[in-house]
Amino acid sequence: MEEAQRSKQELRASVNAWKKENPGWRSGEAMETAKGKLNARTWQGYTSVLPIFCYFMQKTPQQIIDEREEHFKSDDRKVRYYYEDKLDEFRQYLIDHHYGARTVKAYLGRVAGLFSNNRLDLMLDKNFWAKSNKVSSEIAQAITSTKRYPDNDEMRLIIELADNQQALAILFGYHCGLTPTDVVSLTWDRLNVDFVNEKREFIHVEAVRDKTGVDHVIILNPDLLHFLKAHWLARDKPSTGWVFEGYNDTAMNRRNLNYFFKDLAVKALGEQRGGELTFKDLRDSFNEAILDSEVNEEIKDILMGHVRPSAKGNYSFSTASVVRIYREQIFPKIAINGWALKEKASEVDQLRESVEKFREALNQVETENSAYKTRIDNLQQQVSTLSESTQKHDIALKEIQERIKTSFKDIDENYSGVSEVIAELSKDYMVFVDPDRERSLKLAIIKKPEQDPE
Repeated sequence: MEEAQRSKQELRASVNAWKKENPGWRSGEAMETAKGKLNARTWQGYTSVLPIFCYFMQKTPQQIIDEREEHFKSDDRKVRYYYEDKLDEFRQYLIDHHYGARTVKAYLGRVAGLFSNNRLDLMLDKNFWAKSNKVSSEIAQAITSTKRYPDNDEMRLIIELADNQQALAILFGYHCGLTPTDVVSLTWDRLNVDFVNEKREFIHVEAVRDKTGVDHVIILNPDLLHFLKAHWLARDKPSTGWVFEGYNDTAMNRRNLNYFFKDLAVKALGEQRGGELTFKDLRDSFNEAILDSEVNEEIKDILMGHVRPSAKGNYSFSTASVVRIYREQIFPKIAINGWALKEKASEVDQLRESVEKFREALNQVETENSAYKTRIDNLQQQVSTLSESTQKHDIALKEIQERIKTSFKDIDENYSGVSEVIAELSKDYMVFVDPDRERSLKLAIIKKPEQDPE
């Protein structure tokens, strides 16, 4: 590994020196023509790879295209196919510097793109590209075979830097084992999740993998469903169409996934560690989690979408069994938020619910106490009002008693005067008093008859 690293660093240093010696290497009609046909992101990839080929050839891009154009006019096959041979040599040059097979193929594609975008395509057969994807140095193969795939701690750092759509795509790779092609082919009607009424934490999606054409079960876990629902809401709750949409209602280009994952990995983990990771490594991490779980080989094929030479027409495991095994044995190994923490959080949620119920009970008691207090206050007010009424009644009663006493006193005084008058009248008159009326004097006065002197 140290030798491979040293070899690449030496090559980069030589390329940077060549670029300083040729500061105008980007200028020229050839580069401008290619730039006009490429988007900014692809163009950035071209400008990082083409200097290596230019250093290898010791020519600028414009000199290479001009020479290719001249070779096209030649009838000599050796001259005419000069750059096809040089590209093959460049492939070996990259292998000698211990670049991996996929990197070699990507670099060759960028160089071939310079010619094709200037309408001077290289005549390369399919075998050339097939070999480019498989051949690499022994050191590069050793690096690939001993490569450490991203773990939960690294994925957590990457996810923290990602926006919602990027995090969702990454989790489809890390938690479901989907490749970039699988991810960008997802549609809302294919997932068919009822976000309004769905209560399950783990949801399965039965599909047929485009690459292999075999049954494939995708398990949507709580972490993934969180980002998926947020993406669904951000997209105004679609029921059809691409989950990851590109331009003009088309699916997102799978290269976009590779690009932003590489960018996030470098930012989160540094150039050395992040630079060696690719989106496909997420699928390999998922595969390792399945192997570490020691599940049945058939379960592995169902979750990975593998073709099994001896597979039956239908899988013997029920979907419910697959979901249960995924939840209990596989997901805890790849849960970036910590499945154990989620279970603890569930206990905390239950405790929180109990506290809320207790708080509601206390509120109810306080409400009832308030109602009782109001009733007591009302009763006290009524008692106070009744007491005041009684006091007023007692005062009025005393006033009446005083008035009665005064009236009787007046009557007694008047009665005494009347008696004197009656006594005086009795000398000459007969006075009759009505005996039925107490203290009511009804008099009958009759003059006495004159007596005979005799």
